[in-house]
Amino acid sequence: MKKAIDIINDIMSQQGFRQKRDVAKYFGVTPQALSIWIAKNQIPPKHLLKLSEENSIGISKEQPLETSYSVSTKKEKDVVIDYLMKENFKLKEKLFRNEKNKKIIGPKGKIFDRVISDSLYISGRVSDGIITELDGKWEKVMGYKDFELKGRSYDSEDLIHADDLKHIKKHQGTLNKSNIISLSRYSTIQRWKHGKTGEYVMLSMVWDVDVEEDTALVVCKPIDGFISA
Repeated sequence: MKKAIDIINDIMSQQGFRQKRDVAKYFGVTPQALSIWIAKNQIPPKHLLKLSEENSIGISKEQPLETSYSVSTKKEKDVVIDYLMKENFKLKEKLFRNEKNKKIIGPKGKIFDRVISDSLYISGRVSDGIITELDGKWEKVMGYKDFELKGRSYDSEDLIHADDLKHIKKHQGTLNKSNIISLSRYSTIQRWKHGKTGEYVMLSMVWDVDVEEDTALVVCKPIDGFISA
């Protein structure tokens, strides 16, 4: 199956778009939402159908999302639906195997499953540091509903431990002042306050920053349980 980033690049080429924000507008979503699609390597089914209907990317039953060719709208829809049903079936099989393996693998398997299932995504603007999109089990892991974080700054003093905040603001200032750095990837470890307990949770965070597109995507994973300030 073709990767989400490859599909997006195909759209940019076919539509003559110069920036990913143009693709976001094409889909009717924010640039930050598009960043999350790329990070998860997953384009929502309704948007795959949009591609099919507008004949932007052809899909064959033998090679889903690989070969471009013109077919009727009805046939394209049938192919996409067939493809999504197969993907859904594969996902169910994978979940079944994972559940089965849990009984065999034991504690190590449980730790690995937790790392995967507890991945959290933040996407926001570089210019003002505002969170615009979230994905993952934020309420389960960190005690926040999505609406409690959207619109807030990802360097908020009431979210992040004071010692970690100093490093964040320093790095953010470097990015905002730089005329050379347009793309940046870096890793940090931050302590974020749990929304319900008030205790700090240590998060491993990988940042992908695109100054030109004004997007910052962060993939977060909890390292351990609650810790004191």
